[in-house]
Amino acid sequence: MPFLPQGLTPQMDNRGDKRPAGNDSFSTPPGTHKKSRPSSPEKTGEGTSMCASETAAINIRNARRIMAKIKHRLNGYKNEDNPTKKLIEYVREDISKLDISIKKKTTVGVFGKTGAGKSSLINAILGEKDLLPSGTLCACTSVIIQVGANVTDSNYTAELEFISKEEWDAELETLLNVLSEDGEEKDGALFNTANEKITALYGEDGVFLSVEDLKKDEHFTNIPEFLKSKIKKIVCEKASDLSDEIGCYIQHDDSRPGESYWPVVKTVTIKVPNCKDFLEHVVLVDLPGTGDYNKSRDQMWRMKLRDCSTVWIVSEINRAAADRDAWEIVSSSITDMAQGGECSSLSFICTKTDDLNPQKYMKASKLKDDDFHITPEDPQYGNKKKIACIMHRNGKAKEKVKKQFLQQDTIKKHFDCDDNFLSVFTVSSEEFTKEDPILNQEQTEIPALKDLLRKYNINHINETTHHYISGALGILSLIQGSKESDAKMMVERSKLYATLERDLHQALGHLHEYCHEIKSSLQALLAKGASESEEKGVETAKEVIMSSRHQTLTALCKNDGFFRAKKGVIDLNSSLARPMFQHINSEFSEFFPTASSTQPLYTRPSHLTPPEKDRKSNIHTCKHVRKAYKKRNKTGKRKASAKERRASDETRRNPAEGVASSGAGFVKERKT
Repeated sequence: MPFLPQGLTPQMDNRGDKRPAGNDSFSTPPGTHKKSRPSSPEKTGEGTSMCASETAAINIRNARRIMAKIKHRLNGYKNEDNPTKKLIEYVREDISKLDISIKKKTTVGVFGKTGAGKSSLINAILGEKDLLPSGTLCACTSVIIQVGANVTDSNYTAELEFISKEEWDAELETLLNVLSEDGEEKDGALFNTANEKITALYGEDGVFLSVEDLKKDEHFTNIPEFLKSKIKKIVCEKASDLSDEIGCYIQHDDSRPGESYWPVVKTVTIKVPNCKDFLEHVVLVDLPGTGDYNKSRDQMWRMKLRDCSTVWIVSEINRAAADRDAWEIVSSSITDMAQGGECSSLSFICTKTDDLNPQKYMKASKLKDDDFHITPEDPQYGNKKKIACIMHRNGKAKEKVKKQFLQQDTIKKHFDCDDNFLSVFTVSSEEFTKEDPILNQEQTEIPALKDLLRKYNINHINETTHHYISGALGILSLIQGSKESDAKMMVERSKLYATLERDLHQALGHLHEYCHEIKSSLQALLAKGASESEEKGVETAKEVIMSSRHQTLTALCKNDGFFRAKKGVIDLNSSLARPMFQHINSEFSEFFPTASSTQPLYTRPSHLTPPEKDRKSNIHTCKHVRKAYKKRNKTGKRKASAKERRASDETRRNPAEGVASSGAGFVKERKT
């Protein structure tokens, strides 16, 4: 086994030689108790959440500092023997992977039709009434907007990513073809989108220009970043100023033709100060429900969808129970969200709960004042009646949405829909931001959504910290093991290495058998599905083609068989492959389950029941591998001592302390 060169010992910091070894412990600071991941937002107080997140941040910051010192020391060893060189490269690569892993954030996808109140909802959650523009303007339907926390300063920033000039030139030709078509082949929705794009960028006369004239760079002098394929960054001190600056990049304004640049914008990433406690490791992504001819934007949309850990469906409360479009968007994207993505929960958010006429509502619902225990003589009669009606309708809406969810067979087939999978909220952004509201903040349910985001934030911190510190502990253990030079220890290690190698090969053999069973099972099901898909292929293609206009078919061809139209997603590929998916969906979900956000970090399929020690350590193992473990235990191999078992259990319970003790051991060894 290779050795690292002598002297490769990470110091805890610049004072490592002068202080006691235990000073750099990663244990919880005095006076702070350890906090497990919350099971629900109601049980997570803001103060406690901050305490837990600060402790985790300290732990991971210290671990990263140790890893950075190790990586720096490794750079000084370039002419070592081959085994040592391989080990150094392995450790350096592992540290780089750990650093990359902590940069990923939890993504919350926000679905909803134009006018559903998405912008107002996000503004209310952020506590910024004038950040995302909404209201009288015609909202753009193709730009992806991402909102996260600015943790570096107090500014409001936006980063704009454009499509390439080559992509736009290619799209221009398609747009002009759409505008030139007439008669029965004309698709009104696509025609309007094409007209809006040309008018937005080139003005009202743009539709009369030739393709060659429209491709000239002189039209884009106000956005040089687009021509250079660079990111445009906007920094403002106030939210309202940023809103004014980004308006022309995310919305279509009929009153300013030629001054809107959203047709060439792919994504806008906004960062807001003063929301670190719930958005530091979470990003809200406003996912447009409809698309256009641009292939790269559709690819970006699907990529963001796969990244979503959870999805929020936003709909006005007066149509939430019957809003088939919202459910259809989710159902049509199920493959990207479940089998190809990370989604593990849904939240249905009913907006505009304050938009209600009490008299009409009580008449329609056959309610009387006595039902709400109010009387006209009460000075607050009007407000109390409206509040009572709002809360009554909220309760009914939640019941209806939950009943409607039970009918979503497509969603239920792909997810483990336990009691925590669907959450329903009834919110009023208007009442939450009013100076004289009739609803209190809790009744608007905006605080409940912020608590949900805090839960996501803390879960992300805990999972990232666990992953990073466990990885760091493994790296430190590897280095420490490679430095041992005692002859007796070397003999013991050689024996242990041989035993582990033999058992690992045996376990891998069983694992390969099990994986082969999975592969064979899926292949057999796919073969049946492929035959059925082949038989129904022409019929299925005709159904898609006959129900689509010529312009829609053109969009399908341009986007490789995928198009997000106003009536929903049209996916010719998925339609043709539907029998294949239907045959493997059940088995695939069983073999590769999607963990919910409230479940442990590692989960297992229902048909695999690990032994008690595996449950305690949260390890997901295959039944065949466990058989190998049990077989080895029966051969009379040496069992770990009580002291060793206690140390191992302690490391599993608090890997941060394990890293600290290993780091402290290195400092002590260096002193010796």
